[in-house]
Amino acid sequence: MKRFRIPGFIDVINVDDPNEIIDLNHDPRVDRQFRPRLPIFNWLILKRSLSVLSFAGRRFPTMEPRDSAERASAQSKLGVALSAQASSLREGPEELESLASWIRGAGSDSQVGLFVQQLVGRLFSPTFAATQESWEAAKTLVTAPRLSNWFKVFWWFVSGKVRRAKRLLAGMVNGDLSAVNGIGIASHNIVKSLVQMRRLYSDPGARSSLSAEKAVSQCLTAPVSLFRQATSAGTSGGCPFSKYSLFVLEIGKASKSNGGRSLVFMDDSWSGCPAAQWVPAMLEGVWKRACSGSV
Repeated sequence: MKRFRIPGFIDVINVDDPNEIIDLNHDPRVDRQFRPRLPIFNWLILKRSLSVLSFAGRRFPTMEPRDSAERASAQSKLGVALSAQASSLREGPEELESLASWIRGAGSDSQVGLFVQQLVGRLFSPTFAATQESWEAAKTLVTAPRLSNWFKVFWWFVSGKVRRAKRLLAGMVNGDLSAVNGIGIASHNIVKSLVQMRRLYSDPGARSSLSAEKAVSQCLTAPVSLFRQATSAGTSGGCPFSKYSLFVLEIGKASKSNGGRSLVFMDDSWSGCPAAQWVPAMLEGVWKRACSGSV
């Protein structure tokens, strides 16, 4: 852990060790209550993220605290529904052909985002139809919380760019915020996994020797980072923290370290991803379908 603290200005703790992240995620003092308070830099970071990842007065499920019964129930129900599709997806059904064809090299780099958003959107609405506009909205949504150019951040909010992006995506899935998160945020991690899979497939040796499961293990991509906030003072891993200290869990980096695989979906934790079985199964199906169509 690395703590950056200037009293009244910043109190941020960066964590990229997988074991430390796992321990923190099980620590009841480390939560997603996200009360934007001083230090000022912490306030700015959280205020921006909460502004992006909320809609119509409600936070996205990925920003709800651990004690939210509504979040836990919805997360569990969605996980059961998605996991029920895993076995059929693993076989590489017809619905994965557009992605399999892209993996083989057909189409441009820009198309994969539309294909993924379409696939994810149909999980929530049978009439969902991804468009270039909806994918641009998704790119706005995923970029806004991490923009380093604060003037651009300010302009995106003042001009209504972020608000319009959320309104468009929410309107396509009947206001379901789990769905908005899926088509607007989570889809980007799937895209990154598929980009890596396309590179892997382009190697004839890998294509002929790797099983679908092993190929997917080399391609799975975690989010860059997650935020947590201390609800009380304490110490973890020898690092002291204060009430409202902001933890930046760098799971993108940590998931690639030994013992970090479970961090891709935050397995076996209160904040575990409902798509923890669906995504790997879908990627396995894409690999199998792509390889079965090889010439």
